[in-house]
Order: sequence, then C-alpha cells, then structure tokens
Amino acid sequence: MTEQPNLSISCADAPSRRALAGLTALALSALPFGLTTGCATRAPVGEEPTPAPAMAAREPAPQVELRVKPNDAETTRLDAAREATAKDDYETALRVFRELLQENPTLADAYTGMGAVHEKRGDLELAEPAYARAVALDPGDFTAVSSHGRVLEALGRMRDAVLAYQRALVIRPRDLGSNLAMSRLMTLTEQPESAVVFAERAVKIDPQNGDARLQFARALSKAGRGADAIREYETACELIEPPSEVMFALVNAYAAEKRYREAANAAEALTRTAPSAAAFERLGWSLFRLNEFDKSDAAYRQAIELDGTYWPALNGVGVNALNAWLQGGKVDKDPRRDEARAMLQRSLRANPDQPKVAALLLKYRL
Repeated sequence: MTEQPNLSISCADAPSRRALAGLTALALSALPFGLTTGCATRAPVGEEPTPAPAMAAREPAPQVELRVKPNDAETTRLDAAREATAKDDYETALRVFRELLQENPTLADAYTGMGAVHEKRGDLELAEPAYARAVALDPGDFTAVSSHGRVLEALGRMRDAVLAYQRALVIRPRDLGSNLAMSRLMTLTEQPESAVVFAERAVKIDPQNGDARLQFARALSKAGRGADAIREYETACELIEPPSEVMFALVNAYAAEKRYREAANAAEALTRTAPSAAAFERLGWSLFRLNEFDKSDAAYRQAIELDGTYWPALNGVGVNALNAWLQGGKVDKDPRRDEARAMLQRSLRANPDQPKVAALLLKYRL
C-alpha cells in the first residue's frame, strides 16, 4: 500500500506567535483547505482524546534542487543562444533554450530567451506564454516582466498589460519605458488623469526625451489641458523630427485654443514635409478661420487634387463657395451657388452621415 505524505505540522514545529504576526491575510487565505496545523485541540468534557494513528517510519525524501538562476555552465549556453537570436539564427537559439529547459525546467532565463525569439519573429501568441512562465518562475526579473507587458499590449490585452507594467514599475519605479507604456494604456482606457501622471514622471526621468514629451502632450490633450499640451508638443518638435501625426495633433491643439495663425503655420509646414489631402484640408480650415478665404479655397482645392473623395476638403470648397454667394447677394444664377451645391452633394455621396451638410443644402435650397 502506497504511503500517503504527512501534511500535518506538529505543535512543536508550529511557528511562534511573533512569526505568525508576519503572515498576511492573503497568504493565509491561499492555504489549501486540506492543510491543517495538526495542533492538538481540547477534547469535549468527559471524553478521552482519540489517539493519533501510528505512522510508519520512513526514510527522508531526497531533496530536489530547483535553480531559477543559471549556473556558470548554463550562463555560457544562454549567452550563445542569445547571440544566435541577435544574428537571426532562431532555430539554433530555440534548440539551445529547449535543451537547457529539459535539463533544468525552472530556468527562467531560458523561457525569457524563448519569448524574445518568438517576439522577434512576430509570433506573439508563442512569445506571451514563454514570458509568462519566466515571470512565474522569477517575478523579480525586470526583463521578463516588462517584456511580458509589451507583448500583452501588442496583443490588445490591455488589462493584463497594465498589471504587467505595474509589476515592472515595482521593480524599477524610474524605468522610462514602463512609465510611458502605462501612460499610453491609461490614455487608451479613458483614464487621462492617470495618463498624465505617468507621462509627467517619464518627462522628469528624461527631460530631453522627445517620445516622453510627445506622450505627455497627448495625455494632456486627452485630459482637456490644451495650452499645456501645446507647450509639450512644441518642446517635442525641438527635440526630434516630429512625425506627421504629431504635427496634425499640434494643428488641432492650436485650433482648440483658437490660435488659428499658429494652426495655419503648423499646417503649412506639414504640407511641405508630408503633403497630403488631410494636411492641405487643415491648412484650408485654419485660413478660413482667419478670414483668408481665397487662400483657404486654394488649400482646399489642392487637397481635392490629391484625393477627390476627401469629403472634409469637398465641404471646405463648398462652404467657401456658399459664403462667397451669400456675400454677393444670393443671386440665383450665380456659378458660386452652383459650385456650392455640387461640392456639398459630392461630399454627401462620399460620406452620407453628415446632417449639418444636409441641413445647409435644405436651408439655402441648393
């Protein structure tokens, strides 16, 4: 008959009252229901306590060494596998990592290495469980924890990614990447104030980091702090060559603050560095707000030349024509009235969900 392991702890071996005070309620609640202290309890009055059954003598179980951290020989092989990964020799790297894990299944660094190979190959579904296993084996390994967060974010598992980055920040509170990642995730999950906190911390860590400034600007803008966002966008543009989406964001930030001249200047710069229908439309929109209607009309028409179905620019030409017709006394047989009608109708065909445009056509009987 197979002997069952003894899961009880004698009172003589029980921890002291002082030691017990250090246990948390969470740890206590996690104890398996079948695990008892085995301490003697007082028998009911008038009854003799039931004697415990005699246990057969047995040899002590052999101790199994579980090594999460590599020894010198394992370190050498891990380095070789990482070098193979850097050279895109993925098959060699995976073979070495798997061999190491066959010999030592608790080698967290091997799981982290496998995760890095899969991530580099774009196999995020394979990278995630490898990183997760590494974190389970060595929760204090920043590389494994932060890499797990990065892959979870890429997979769209935002809640899990937040938890992973939180663990990373417990290990390294001043890590720039983890603070920026948390700010991004807070923005995506509609928590703008928290996004501002993490982005501001990143800027304090590295004030000359353009990406940190950009994320800080985005978070501020999302939080409704337009003037502060503009300041950070401007600083970012001084530190790095801003991508077109940043310039668009800056144009819109200026517009939200009714700083139309600066919006027009930024949009004009955008048309030179990254000409597109959207860039010329933003320029036309800003110039319209400055009452520079001829320049506005020219910008809108340039947008249409680049993309004849770009409905915001079609609206711009149509509204400029409608405005000119109204200023000219609303003459029936006026080509500007005909152009306003044609452009607004063309815009509605490109995007039917525009109640304001439909209302303009009805109001002025176009």
